[in-house]
Amino acid sequence: MFTEEASKKQDETFQALKDEFARLDQLEKDMRKSLNLPPEGDVDLDMNDLPAEVKSLGEEAKAKAKREGAARAAQFSAESNQPTSTGGVPGGRRKGVLRI
Repeated sequence: MFTEEASKKQDETFQALKDEFARLDQLEKDMRKSLNLPPEGDVDLDMNDLPAEVKSLGEEAKAKAKREGAARAAQFSAESNQPTSTGGVPGGRRKGVLRI
C-alpha cells in the first residue's frame, strides 16, 4: 500500500538524485571547459592522434566496464534462476509466468 510516508521518502530520494545529477552536470561542464571542448554535444576524436598513455587508459576503462557488465549480467542471471516461494499460486513455477 502506498502511504504518505512512502511518498515522502520517494520525494526525498528523487531530490537527492536531482542534486547528484546537477553536481555531475556541473562537473562535466568544468571538465569540458578545461579540455577546450564545446559545452555540449559529442566530440569526434581520431584515436590515432591520442597519446599512448591516453589510449592505454581508454583500453583499461573499456576492459573494466566489460568485466563489470559481464559480472552484473551473471549476477542477474543467477538471481533470476533462483527458485522463488510461490505459496501454492497456480502457474507460479512455470517458466514465462509472471506472478503479480
